[in-house]
Amino acid sequence: MKTRSITLVSLFVAVMIAFGALPTVVIPFIPVPFTFQMLGVMLVGSILGARKGLVAMLVFTALAAAGVPVLSGYRGGLGVLLGPTGGYVLAWPLAAFVIGLIADYIKTKKWTVVWYYVAILAGILVIYLIGVPWFAFYNHLPLLSVAEGNLPLFLLDLVKAGVAAVVASQLKQRLSFLRKSEAI
Repeated sequence: MKTRSITLVSLFVAVMIAFGALPTVVIPFIPVPFTFQMLGVMLVGSILGARKGLVAMLVFTALAAAGVPVLSGYRGGLGVLLGPTGGYVLAWPLAAFVIGLIADYIKTKKWTVVWYYVAILAGILVIYLIGVPWFAFYNHLPLLSVAEGNLPLFLLDLVKAGVAAVVASQLKQRLSFLRKSEAI
C-alpha cells in the first residue's frame, strides 16, 4: 500500500472515531440509537472508493473488536460487536465497499450528487439488510416489527445520505489527489 493510501485510510478511520465521539441520540420508539457514524461510513465509501474504504472500515472494526472505545458512546469490544446492534456495525465494511464500487465509476460532473446518493443508498440498504435481521434474531423479535421500528432511523439516514453525497461530490471535484486512482 502506498503512503498516500495509508494516510487516507488512517484519516478516515480518524473521521469515524470523531463521529463516534459525537453524542448518541436515543429516540424512545426506535430500537437502535441514532449515531453520526453512519455518516462516516457513507463518506468513507464514497470518497475513498471500494478497496480503500473497505480497508478503512476493517481497520476501524478491528479497533472496535480489540476493545478500543471507537464506537458511539465510547464503546468497544467483542461484546458490543456481538450484541444487539452489532449487525449494523459489522455491515459497515461491506457497505463502504458497495458504496465505493458504485462511486468508483462516477466519472461525469453531470448528476454527480445524484450518483453519489444512489451509491450511498445501496450501502445503507446493505447495513439494514444485515443489521435488522441480526437485531431481530438477537432480541427474539419478529423481523417485521424490527424493520418497522427502524423506519424512522432509515429516513434520518436518507437525510444523512444527502449530506454525504454533496460532501463527497464536492471533495472529489475540488481535491485532485482524491480523484487519482492508485493501487492499494
